[in-house]
Formats: sequence, structure tokens, C-alpha cells
Amino acid sequence: MKQKHLSHLLCTMYFYVDTKSWAYQKRCLTYPIQSSAVATILFSAIDIFQGVPLQNVMNPRSLGTYFGGIYCYHAIQCPMEAIHGRPSLWHNILSGGTIGFLGVATGRLGIPLVSPAHAYRYGVSPPVLAFGVYGSISGVMAGMLGSKPF
Repeated sequence: MKQKHLSHLLCTMYFYVDTKSWAYQKRCLTYPIQSSAVATILFSAIDIFQGVPLQNVMNPRSLGTYFGGIYCYHAIQCPMEAIHGRPSLWHNILSGGTIGFLGVATGRLGIPLVSPAHAYRYGVSPPVLAFGVYGSISGVMAGMLGSKPF
């Protein structure tokens, strides 16, 4: 009986994460560096395979946009996790939407999956539409691949 109680205690302690600790925030900000670099290489390769000239792909602006966007997507979630006390799917949706909004507003990103005629017909500004599209994409990916709870 005592063994059962101990295993239950260990099981509940396993899910407790102190998101406000310095160690957690440090890991949260340094962990995405490697995956951001790998994703930058993959997105640059996709550009090359689609026929974009090499000098347009391998320049600091293009590489910085890919790396910075993906890293910021992860880094924006760190303070949200500290405030909320746990990782959540809403953090992915808000950070993806924010990156999409800023990327379209500065002219560095386009809006996938939506025709421009549809956006202008209903009077939705491109940055706001980008927030919805990028937030939805990141929410679906985090929900399906990361299985994060709301």
C-alpha cells in the first residue's frame, strides 16, 4: 500500500514544471537555436528546389528571416509559459500569429493558403489575415504533432 502511494506521488511530481525558474527560461531560450538552424537550411533548400536563384536564397536577409522568425516563434512562448504556469496550445497560436503579422507587415512574408482577392473582397488587412493564417497553422501543427493541451 505504501508503494502505491509513493508511485502516485512520483507520477504527479513528474508533470510539475516550474516555468518561472531561471533554468527553465534559459533552456526555453537556448533550446530552439539548433532546430531554427536546421529549419533555415530546409526552407532555403525548398526555395532552391522551387527555382529561386541561389544568390537570392543565400543572403543574410533571407537566412536571417528564416532563422529569426523560427527562433522568435519559440522564444515568444517562454514568457507566456512563465505567466500561465504551463505550456499551452494558445501560446503556439499567439506566437505563430504574431510572427505572421509582423512578417507580412514588414514585407518579409507572404500569406499562404489564401488568395489576395478573397482578402480584399472582405476588407481584411493583410497583416490581420496573416495573424489568423499563421496562428491557425501553428496551432494545428502544435496540436497534432506536439499534442499540447489548450
